[in-house]
Amino acid sequence: MKRLLIIHCLFAAFTIQISAKVYTIADSIDNSPIVGVTFIGKSGVIAGLTDNNGSIDLNLSEFPASIKCIGYEDKTINGICDTIWMQPLSYELKEIIVTNKERPVIRVLSYVREYSSGISGKDTLQLYCEYMAESFLAYEKTKGYKSCDAKPTAKGVKRYARISKNGIDSIFCPSYQDDITDLSWFDFIAFIPTDKDTNIPEKIIRGAETDTIHGKYGPKFMFKKKNGLFTKTADVLSDKKDRKWSPWIFKLLGMTVDIESGTWTLSFNDNGTDKLSIYDFNRGCYNIHLTGRGKWLKKAFGTKEPIEMNTYIELYPVEITHCSIAEYKEAKDDFTAIPFIYPDKIQPLSPAIQNLKEILTRKQ
Repeated sequence: MKRLLIIHCLFAAFTIQISAKVYTIADSIDNSPIVGVTFIGKSGVIAGLTDNNGSIDLNLSEFPASIKCIGYEDKTINGICDTIWMQPLSYELKEIIVTNKERPVIRVLSYVREYSSGISGKDTLQLYCEYMAESFLAYEKTKGYKSCDAKPTAKGVKRYARISKNGIDSIFCPSYQDDITDLSWFDFIAFIPTDKDTNIPEKIIRGAETDTIHGKYGPKFMFKKKNGLFTKTADVLSDKKDRKWSPWIFKLLGMTVDIESGTWTLSFNDNGTDKLSIYDFNRGCYNIHLTGRGKWLKKAFGTKEPIEMNTYIELYPVEITHCSIAEYKEAKDDFTAIPFIYPDKIQPLSPAIQNLKEILTRKQ
C-alpha cells in the first residue's frame, strides 16, 4: 500500500511538471526578452502576461494560444518550444495636421477592442467587446471645453459573450444591462495621451534603447525606443507595498475588488524629434487582473466564491480632426452610433474569439 502511494505521488508530481511549463518570449531580431506580452488561451480566456524577464508559466492546456504585444505581430503558438520569437512591426509616419485658432478642439476617434474573462469555481465567463470611442482634447485654455471629455466615450458598441457553466456553453450578444457586462473595464482604464507633448527621456535621446523610472516598490515607468516606435509603459501598483490595491470607491458600491496587477502602454511613431504628440499616437494597451470579492459582484454572477477577472484592451486612433467649440459641444452630447472604422493592418483576433464572433454574427 505504501509503495502504491509513493508511486501515485511520483506520478502526480510528474503530471504537474509536464502540464505546466515556463516560456520565454523574445524579439526575433535582437533576441531580447519582451515584457508584458498578453497570452490568450485556446478558449479565449486571458492566461496572463510575461514578467520583467519575458517569462510566463503556463499550463499546456492553454495551447494553442494567441500572444499580443505592442510593436510586434500577433501570433498563434502551440507551446512546443521553450522560447517563442515575436516579429517586430514596422511603422510609417503620419501626416502632420495643422489647424487654426478658430478650431481649437482636437477630436480623436478610436477603434477599441476588449477581451475580458471571469473565473469562479468551475464557471467561466467571457466577454469580447468592440467600440468606436470619441475623445476631445484642447491644449490651450479654451472657454467652454471640459477636460473630462478627453476620456474615451463609446459611441458604437458590439458585444459577444460566452458562459461555461457545469460543462455547458451558452453564447449570446449581451445588452448593456446584462450582468456579464460587469466584466468590462473599458470605462475605467482606457485613455488617450492628453499632454501636448510626450517627452522622450534624455537617456534615450543620447542613444540608449530603454530607460526606467522607479516607484517605491518597483519600476513605475518604462520607456523604449525600437523599430521606429516609442513606448511608455506604467505599472499602476509600483507604489503599493503589498502589490495589491483595493479602491475604496468600489467598496462603497458593494463591488470590493483586489487589483493584483495593472499596466498600460502608450505607443507613438518615432518622428525623429525629442517630443511626441497625439498626431504620433499609434496605439494604447491596458491590462488589469483582479479578484472580485464584493457581495454585489457575487450576486450578479450567481456565485458564493470570489471571481478572478482579467481584461486586456487595445485602442487604435483611426481619425484625428479639429473642431470649433460649437461643433465640440454638439458632438459630445450626440450619442448617435458612429459607424465602425477598422484600423489599417489591425492584428487578427484570437481564434476562439473570432469563432464566437462569427457564430453570433450569423445568428443576428
